Amino acid sequence: MEQGAARADLGLMRLTGDVDGLVRVLRSNEFPMARQAAALLGDVGGPTAADALLDCLEHPGSYPRYLHLRVIDPLVRLNERRAVPLLLRLLRDGLLENHGQEERVFRALGAFGGPEVVRELLDRLAEPRPSRLVVDAVAALRPPKAAPVLLAALWTLLPRDDVSAVRALGALRDPRTGAALLFVVDAKGTSPELRRAAVEALVDLPEESWPPPAGRIPEIMLRRALRDPDAATAAPTAALLARTKTGRDELRGELMDSVPGRPAARKAPACAAVTVCAFIQQRPELFGAAHDYRDVPTLIKLLDEAVVPTVRRAAASALGAVGGAAAAHALLAVLGDGRIGEAVARAVARLPQPPVQELLTILSGGGRSAQRCNAAQALGLLRRTDAVPPLLAALNDEEATRLRTAAADALGALRHRPAAERLAALAGDGEQPGTLRARALHALGLIGARESLPVVLAAVRDPSEAVRLQAVQALGGFPVAEAAMALGTVAALDANLHVARAAVEALGRVGAPAGPVLASLARQLRSDVADELVEALTRLPGAEAVPGLCQLAGVTRLSEGEYAAVAEALGRHRAPESAGPLAAPLTGDLRYAHCDASVRALAELGTAEADGYVLAYCRRAGHDGDAQRAALTTMADRREAEGAQSPGRPRSPGSGG
Repeated sequence: MEQGAARADLGLMRLTGDVDGLVRVLRSNEFPMARQAAALLGDVGGPTAADALLDCLEHPGSYPRYLHLRVIDPLVRLNERRAVPLLLRLLRDGLLENHGQEERVFRALGAFGGPEVVRELLDRLAEPRPSRLVVDAVAALRPPKAAPVLLAALWTLLPRDDVSAVRALGALRDPRTGAALLFVVDAKGTSPELRRAAVEALVDLPEESWPPPAGRIPEIMLRRALRDPDAATAAPTAALLARTKTGRDELRGELMDSVPGRPAARKAPACAAVTVCAFIQQRPELFGAAHDYRDVPTLIKLLDEAVVPTVRRAAASALGAVGGAAAAHALLAVLGDGRIGEAVARAVARLPQPPVQELLTILSGGGRSAQRCNAAQALGLLRRTDAVPPLLAALNDEEATRLRTAAADALGALRHRPAAERLAALAGDGEQPGTLRARALHALGLIGARESLPVVLAAVRDPSEAVRLQAVQALGGFPVAEAAMALGTVAALDANLHVARAAVEALGRVGAPAGPVLASLARQLRSDVADELVEALTRLPGAEAVPGLCQLAGVTRLSEGEYAAVAEALGRHRAPESAGPLAAPLTGDLRYAHCDASVRALAELGTAEADGYVLAYCRRAGHDGDAQRAALTTMADRREAEGAQSPGRPRSPGSGG
């Protein structure tokens, strides 16, 4: 190893833009250092860097073995097209030793593109058994000329690389691929994954070219996909069918084949009816009496008790979106159904012209108890303040607990502050049913009346877990220190895990007053609420979050995702005091998963201490990891910006421009 390479501080070279120094390291005989220098040259850029990287690719024998493969990605980042003929030569001369090396080259060619690359890829695609790497590169480039060649190759790629081939066809967005994609969707032997990929590819075709020409009616060929139990396949299929009148009739046909009494041979699966109803809810303007007289009657038939509840709920939601007098009448008729009543209440609230007077009549005593419950829910969703008097009256009906809970929910949804006193009385009355007290607390949390806070605070110590759960959730609506302190106690000590987790989640909604409490919980971390604690602290917007985040940064048992969220939040806050906690993982095992998140966050802090930690880590772990390179780039950009603001500062030596 050359002494210059051994002593080189690549991190400082990157920060100062010392291209000449990095080139010297690239030309050394020490592979790890040269590999790192290649990666950094791709970030610094400039003609000198590009020339050095190209020389390595063109004369691999003059450099450490395999180094020429490590300069490919930096050349791609520089968009250095002079690399294209050299990459093609590697392919044609058989100089690549394994699949991994070939993948690196094909990925680079797919990024560069250009006529010579397209010709090479199409020639290889026409071979008897083209490689999946070729298919992926074609998908990245999407050349128009590829459609016929890829279609011809499709059958040689089935079933070995079928999904890759279909996704490549979709990437082309070429109408000529439509017929083949429809065939794949319709074929009985198509796997669920392949059918989903083919539907996604059809969705990506230009809408003006729909439907594609095929040997059969395209809308019929989509029937199998529409009946797929996987919504990821069925839902986009419904959207495809809705593009044409024939397709919309196919959707209607699926509903008609789902109604009670349909012959078994014609019966559509329940999942298809749910898919069509969900689409009608999204696009109600395409359905209803104005388009087809059968739509509303068919949906009404699907409310029948003989139909499975899942379909009945979906049909109710569709009727609520389509609207009309017949839909409203049918929904009111099943408002008291115990299996679908809540879904019906939501549908009634969504009607373009909801039957408010009928709902008020039902709530005021003109209907059965179940109807009154769901009428209360619908009126709450509609934000009807004229429903307050009958809701308050229902709240006092001690013979109907379920109705009282529904009334409490509706008053909470209305945010009706005058009701807070009555709701607080119910919540604090230990003689009342626990369910009613819990729902009253939920409503108090939505209303947020300061005078009801003592009742909610007392409820967090209630023997009933259901009451405690609603009490801590309600406290999230009170952004005051008393609420935060009570929630902290519950989060630390409550034996019920659901209650403890809800307390931490509520602290995240309290806002700034929760900062010290969350920091205290982080110091004595209860491992079974770690997820919620991380979520609460990372969402807390102000500087109050920093102490707690710093505490969590020192917790080694956080998962990789949890720690990454903590580090990202600290980087966002840019608090100088977080440098030490963020640097803690960097001094341990270099394989520790938190290191990448730490080094990125440290680079965001913008302090000399944090930069020092980053440079020290890079010297130990290398400079060419994605996280290290991103951190060094952040630091270099910042220094360059600072230099631009200080014109008298001398320019860094060896800058690559």
